[in-house]
Amino acid sequence: MRRGLIAVVVILVGWFAFKNLIYTSMIGRTEGTPPAPDYFYDEAWLERPAELPPGGWATPWGVDFFVIAPPPTTPAPAGIIRADDDVIHQSYDAFVSEVGLDTSDLEIYAPSYRSPSPALAAKSRSEAMKLAETDVIDGMARYLSTDNRKRGLIILAAPGTESLLTAALGTLPDDEDFGQRFGGVVMSSDADTGAFMPALGNCSPAVDPCAVSADLVANASAMRFVLPSLPSPQMTYSSSEDLSSTLHKRAETLAEWLDANAVKPAEPFDTWAADEVVDVAPIRRPNQDEDISGDRGD
Repeated sequence: MRRGLIAVVVILVGWFAFKNLIYTSMIGRTEGTPPAPDYFYDEAWLERPAELPPGGWATPWGVDFFVIAPPPTTPAPAGIIRADDDVIHQSYDAFVSEVGLDTSDLEIYAPSYRSPSPALAAKSRSEAMKLAETDVIDGMARYLSTDNRKRGLIILAAPGTESLLTAALGTLPDDEDFGQRFGGVVMSSDADTGAFMPALGNCSPAVDPCAVSADLVANASAMRFVLPSLPSPQMTYSSSEDLSSTLHKRAETLAEWLDANAVKPAEPFDTWAADEVVDVAPIRRPNQDEDISGDRGD
């Protein structure tokens, strides 16, 4: 009886000591560094509008959301997950669903990025996150240069994306024009918003404070203490408040302030010229009826 009890204890101790190591070994490993995503293509985005919304010259003033999605925690071989991998897209969809974020009437730009596998140990994971930071910087740069078009901007940073948020903030312009249109950052409930204030720079007078916490929480399964788990356990996300309503209110506050106080930018010629029909009077030589408006000669 005593020997049997000792054997059970040894088995249990061995299970708890080695279950994660054995599971990680079974998951396997991928080698090499995946190519950086090209944000010209839709495949590099977890979400972005199918068509460009009207720029800041429209009324009401448009506001975009740049969403920094959480790294995937779905079991995957140790290594770096490609930005176009289905795992990342599925993880983003699960995050949106779990926090109750209705994206149908929000203009959302969510870049995908090369992500560390949850099977990576802490040191390797930290090194892999540098690739993710570079990708988020490139995604933000692409958005600002091509998609923003003088619209307002609010950043939503999911739990576990603090280093990615810091990278994105370093890409933002520091001029007054952009500052008036920047509606700040919405973060998770456990984020230290004060630590990000120096990196935020100028924020619109419409919002105070510039960084706010939403009731956005990451939860690890309690069963990880019993069942095999990877170094980064699988997470689920929740929000007890209406996150969509919180974002809408902040966007409306920003838009109303911009319409009342900011100088409207001029609409670029190329946004409407293709839709305009311009009648040009025919050009004729003296005493002739032939139209020569299409001629290239003298």
